[in-house]
Amino acid sequence: MMTLASQPLPRAQIEDLRRAELVAATLRVVSAQGFDRATVRDIAKAAHASVGSVNYYFKSKDDLLRTAIAETDRQFRIRVREAVSETPGHADKLARVIELCFPILDEQQGPDWGVFVDFWYQASRHESYRAIFSEAHLEWIEMLSQVLEDGVSAGTFRLTAPAHDEAVRFASMIDGLAVYTRVTDHVDFETARRILKEHIAGLSADTSNSVRKR
Repeated sequence: MMTLASQPLPRAQIEDLRRAELVAATLRVVSAQGFDRATVRDIAKAAHASVGSVNYYFKSKDDLLRTAIAETDRQFRIRVREAVSETPGHADKLARVIELCFPILDEQQGPDWGVFVDFWYQASRHESYRAIFSEAHLEWIEMLSQVLEDGVSAGTFRLTAPAHDEAVRFASMIDGLAVYTRVTDHVDFETARRILKEHIAGLSADTSNSVRKR
């Protein structure tokens, strides 16, 4: 007798799960080999699937790569938004963003900066990747701007530039430090966290005057 637990999944649900497995496998392969060297055969092998299965769910290798990077970026932004909404204190909200970008503990999952650095390179050369970056970047800056604006209203921050410009500066520092953690031995996650938290301290209303005088 077949129980509810043993009933087969609907085809649509199976396809969603298979697509998710292929996306996850794609990110693992890109992390290890890079965008250009990742092949459909490598991705299929990593997902324990056939090349035909990959071709069934995705129109091309680029379609799969774009889907994978868009999905991982979207999921990370969801995590950050949830964490920011749950964190009291405007400076603490920005600090939480930093800790999610550069996790303190190895077992904590942060963004795979190797994948993102490769993605940024693709976005600089291909409009389809640039469109993904632009959409994600707008949402990212909007979130940071809101935290900064609310912090100004609450008297936590005293900014010397519009909140949007400060959000772009803060996001650029995160991305630049992320690149440094990939290409140099002199900047690790601990260093990145320290530099960014010092920047947050410089935005604080009670310290900004002394910071500007130094």
